Amino acid sequence: MNERPFTAKQLFSLKKNTLEKRIKSYYKLSGDTDSTVQYLMALQVRDRLGDSEFHLILKEVVQHLFSQRKVTKIMKKFFFHFKHYFLSKEWKYLNLRVFPVRQYAEKAITAVRNRLSVSPLFGSQEAQFE
Repeated sequence: MNERPFTAKQLFSLKKNTLEKRIKSYYKLSGDTDSTVQYLMALQVRDRLGDSEFHLILKEVVQHLFSQRKVTKIMKKFFFHFKHYFLSKEWKYLNLRVFPVRQYAEKAITAVRNRLSVSPLFGSQEAQFE
């Protein structure tokens, strides 16, 4: 489906209900995760520009996209902008789901640091600098 449901001008001028209906129907028909995330990001910009009725718009769609769909580059790019759509426990799970390599690397680095700090070969760090 190559047709977009609205233009950039319409994104910032249409009413909330119209946008919700069009984005939901566009996603149901096309299954285009990347475009849907970009539209949701544009609505967040509209919210931050002062249109408070767009706060947490389409929460169920956002939660479905990030928890059920395959992770894409676009989703990773905008992931942290959707933190307030999730509870802290859900957010930790999603962070592991979206960035599994980063989490593994952080754990590996921590494990190496812990081993080096208590290694009998090096002694304590305080003893080295005395």
